Amino acid sequence: MRAVLMRLGMRQWLLAAVLLPVVAWAVVATAAQIAAAVRASPTASLWLRDNAEAVANLAVRMESSGETTAYNGSCCYGVLQMNRTNIRAYTALTPEEYRQADLQTQINAWVRLTDDALRAAAPSALTNMQTFDGRVVDGNLVLACVQLGIGNCQAMINSGRCDGFADSNGTTICSMADRLAGTTTPTTPTTPTTPTTPGTPGAATGTGVAVPVYTPPCVRDGAGNCLSITAALEHGFQQGSGTTMSNVKSTVYAIVAALVLIVMMASATGLWKQYSKGRMPTVNLIINAKSVLMVVMLALAILTFI
Repeated sequence: MRAVLMRLGMRQWLLAAVLLPVVAWAVVATAAQIAAAVRASPTASLWLRDNAEAVANLAVRMESSGETTAYNGSCCYGVLQMNRTNIRAYTALTPEEYRQADLQTQINAWVRLTDDALRAAAPSALTNMQTFDGRVVDGNLVLACVQLGIGNCQAMINSGRCDGFADSNGTTICSMADRLAGTTTPTTPTTPTTPTTPGTPGAATGTGVAVPVYTPPCVRDGAGNCLSITAALEHGFQQGSGTTMSNVKSTVYAIVAALVLIVMMASATGLWKQYSKGRMPTVNLIINAKSVLMVVMLALAILTFI
C-alpha cells in the first residue's frame, strides 16, 4: 500500500514538474518578449520602438515582474498595470478579460495609451531635452514621467530639479528612472538654468537644464505649430467629415435660399391666380406682392450677414 501511494505521489510530482514551466510561460513574459511585443505593436511610435527595452524594464522591474495576469488589488491589471478607466478607453475588454489576454493584446492597448500621453506638454518637453538636473534624459526618465503622472512630471520640470516632485513613498521620477535602468546611484543635482527662448523647451547647455515654461496642450498642425481654436475646429471638422466648414455653410445657405424662393414663388403664383380670376382687387395684389418681395429680401439679407 505504501509503495502504491509513493508511486502516485511520484506521478503527481512529475506531472507538476512538466506542467509548471508551461503555466509560468503562459503568464510571465521576459523582458525580451515584452520589448519584442512593443516593436511588433502596429500603432507603436518610432520613439516607443526605439525605447522598447525601457518599456520592458518598466514592466519587469516596476509594474508586474512580467506577469500578464497581475492585479495590484485595487485598480490596475496586466503586465503594465493599466487601470480600469484606460482599459475601457483603449480596449473592448473588461478588466478581467484584459488581465487574461495575451501579452501582445495588453501591449497594444498600453502602446496606444502611452503614445497619447507622450504627446502631452510635459513628456514632450522632457523628450526634447538632452539633460535634466545633471542627468541624461533617456527612455527610462520619460517613461517614469508618464507613469508617475503628467501633472507631477510638469511640476518637476518647472522646478528644474529631480526632487521637484515625490510621491507619498518619497519616489521621484528620477529615482523611478534609476530603478528602471537597474541602478540606484544618485545623481548630484545641479542648479537649473532658464531656457534661451522663454516658453520653448530647449536643450540643456551641459552645465544645467533648460526649464520650459508650461503652456497648455493645444491642437497642432503638420509642422507642430499650435492652431487657434477656430483653426483647430476647422481642422477637426475636416478630418472627421472630409469637407470644410465653409463648404457645408455654403451648401446649407444655398438650400435655405432655394427653399425660400420656392415658397415665395408658390405664394406669388397663388396670388396671380386669384387676381387673374377676378377674386382679388389690384390693390390687394400690389400689397401682397410687396409683402412677398420684402420676405425674400429679408431672407437673403439674413443669409448674407450670418
